[in-house]
Amino acid sequence: MKSNSMESYFRNISIKEISTHALLWMLYVASEYFANLMHMQPGENLRFFRATFLSLPMLMLPTYFIAWYVVPRFLKTNKWHLFLFWIVLAGVFVFFARIKWMELVNYLESERYFKMPATKMMKNIIRDYSIIALAVCIHIIGDYRKKQKLNEQLVKAKAEAEIKLLKGQLHPHFLFNSLNNIYSLALMKSDLTADSILKLTELLDYLVYRANMDKVALTKEVQLLDNYIGLEQLRYGDKLKIELDIAVKNDAVKVAPLVLLPFAENCFKHGGAGKDGLFRIKLYLHADDKKLVFSITNSKKISRENSPVNGGVGLENIRQRLALLYPGHHQLNIHDLPDSYNVGLEINLRNEEI
Repeated sequence: MKSNSMESYFRNISIKEISTHALLWMLYVASEYFANLMHMQPGENLRFFRATFLSLPMLMLPTYFIAWYVVPRFLKTNKWHLFLFWIVLAGVFVFFARIKWMELVNYLESERYFKMPATKMMKNIIRDYSIIALAVCIHIIGDYRKKQKLNEQLVKAKAEAEIKLLKGQLHPHFLFNSLNNIYSLALMKSDLTADSILKLTELLDYLVYRANMDKVALTKEVQLLDNYIGLEQLRYGDKLKIELDIAVKNDAVKVAPLVLLPFAENCFKHGGAGKDGLFRIKLYLHADDKKLVFSITNSKKISRENSPVNGGVGLENIRQRLALLYPGHHQLNIHDLPDSYNVGLEINLRNEEI
């Protein structure tokens, strides 16, 4: 059985909310006082405040009834016919309550009873219902803001969980490729095997101590790329030709960790020696406080000239991470040409912390 909306609200109400409600009604009383000040005779202040405070229940009852019962029960469930019915009923209540209230006030002051014409009270009734409508609107807006904030928190938590999951996918993928490289050197009984293990240790140090941070210095990402490329250089030797153009104008520039490494991994996974027998890679990275521009191009194996490169786990992973980390602030372009494969990335850093 569902609990009553009003009972649920009362259980969750806080002192801060009570204070806010009290302040709003005090502002109403103050506005009424200053609006009627020029019409009051000397010595009528006490009478005015007594009448105003005594009439507050006439406004508060329909206000909280609509806000705590009618809105959650009928408006939020799209039961418009019942919602309008209760709104009209509340209006009728205010109409008769204001008339009967003024008749009672007049009787207490003059000890004579006479009926108050509805036409004479219409202005006050419209004003009363306007106050009720305003109070209910404020309540609806406040409730909407609370839910919007909660939704933002849920979206953020979901994005953070997805990013952690994607990082967890990236680490095994990266280690798998690196261990394969070392295994190849070991099979060839290369003297470079020990050096490759040392470089892998440095890469693992980065993964353990920096990859879980929200942001890292771009210079650390460049160093990670350099270590990874160095590891591949040990495997390929003179057959690998690398052109680097790296310029980071501000060492304090920060980016999400492991945002560039998958592109380098993809080069070595799907690239290879071209028609000249050399495996060529061109890496361009320029960054300042406003923008990061990254491009990496690799030659393709002759046997893969007509085979499209799908990028595997790494590129799909980075597409998702970029969408979560830099929504609307990045541009990723991929060009799969007959003899080369190019990835271009631009990240707008103006909204990022430096």
